[in-house]
Amino acid sequence: MTAQERARREALRLRAAELFAAGASAPEVAELLRVTPKSAYQWRRAWAAGGPAAPASRGPGGQRCKLRPALCEKLAAMLEQGPAAHGWDEDQWRAGAGPP
Repeated sequence: MTAQERARREALRLRAAELFAAGASAPEVAELLRVTPKSAYQWRRAWAAGGPAAPASRGPGGQRCKLRPALCEKLAAMLEQGPAAHGWDEDQWRAGAGPP
């Protein structure tokens, strides 16, 4: 997701909080903001539990990278070299396949 898409999504969450404060239901918010009902219900629960700022994003999900910075640099350099430099057939290179 780009920074612009994240900012748009964040604006939707804050607008949803305003609508909830004005008495809108989750299905109404979903329709008005063109989001899934599931998202609207999640935002409503967060808003009800924590107030207007609660539906705000907590940032990207998932775990943080566990590689040391030096290994990240090494991996980036290896990826830059491409599959052939490491014994892979470029036509057959895909997830789960090993070198010949």
